Amino acid sequence: MIKIPNLLIFFSVLIFCACYRHTHVIKTEIIGKLPVSAPFYIDLYSFETGEKMMSDTLDQEDFVLTSKSLPKGIYQLVFSWDRNVVKPQEIERFARQPELGTPKYYISTTFWLDPKESGKYKILLESPGKQAELEELLLAKNGSESIKMAVVSGGENNKLYNEYLTLVDRFKDKNRHQKDSLQQLAIRYSDHKFLQEVGRIQKLLSKDWLVDVKNELLADEIDFMKRNIDAEVIPRIYKIQLNNKDNVERYHEVYSLFPLKVRQNLALKN
Repeated sequence: MIKIPNLLIFFSVLIFCACYRHTHVIKTEIIGKLPVSAPFYIDLYSFETGEKMMSDTLDQEDFVLTSKSLPKGIYQLVFSWDRNVVKPQEIERFARQPELGTPKYYISTTFWLDPKESGKYKILLESPGKQAELEELLLAKNGSESIKMAVVSGGENNKLYNEYLTLVDRFKDKNRHQKDSLQQLAIRYSDHKFLQEVGRIQKLLSKDWLVDVKNELLADEIDFMKRNIDAEVIPRIYKIQLNNKDNVERYHEVYSLFPLKVRQNLALKN
């Protein structure tokens, strides 16, 4: 039989635990500004699972999104808005598949989020500043690659992940510029009927990455992960690269540096 004082203590503990859980729900804010006429749409996905975590329709350029239930991890943030311009190659596709709905403009980025590291995340967008110029870039071939967007916070893993994205962007720019130069060279060779050289260059251009640039990127990625091996975000980056199925053997030198517990977790997720 429970005595009354003990019973009061028991219920007090239950109430305290319930209040503790309630008051320690961690709120996350995502703050930003998009120079686009309303309405536009925002979707937030777990980059690792593909699950949609948040979706909203925004009615003004400046906005604050709030969530109380986002677990830490890498996320993909996607903005979209209706497009009244259809590319010639899209006309037939939209005519055959009306379920695709209205064509849209899209811009997106990925970022690291951990509510315990930081409760506020700010969207930074490097764009021409005007909606018409932004949309012109998005319609141009590879134009979206020149639009830089980042989601930043005071958290160390967020900063580290953005450093990683900057590293990758640098090599994307290098790859694009070198491919442009090769394309111009192929035109000159074609003008002089050097068809064998044209074929050699076209073979190089047929792949997303030039071999030398890809190897440089890979070496810098591995060095970056090794230098920051103890950071929580690094196993997530490693896992994403491993899922790409490219250069698995090269990444083994990173895997061997992880603590045993991290290696065990990675093995369980494979």
